Amino acid sequence: MTPFDPPDLHAFVLRGPSKGTILYPDKHLDGRYVVSMTRFVKDYEYVTDKKDLLEWLEKGYSLRMSNKGEGAFGPRLIEPGAIFRHVML
Repeated sequence: MTPFDPPDLHAFVLRGPSKGTILYPDKHLDGRYVVSMTRFVKDYEYVTDKKDLLEWLEKGYSLRMSNKGEGAFGPRLIEPGAIFRHVML
């Protein structure tokens, strides 16, 4: 995974030993991303195309994010308001 593939979504760890670490959408081994309104697996929605993630965030879904290369191994469910996106001016 490269951090700057469209749609350039990222967030930051706010607490704990990994504080300040940048997070990116977490891609499962099957190639899909997870969005959800709750933390419960039964509520997970699986998204195949990274380009569709922004639509889910706009609906209020949270996104599972991680950065295994920087020590943020366990995916965290990040709410839409805490996820940054690059803007074209």
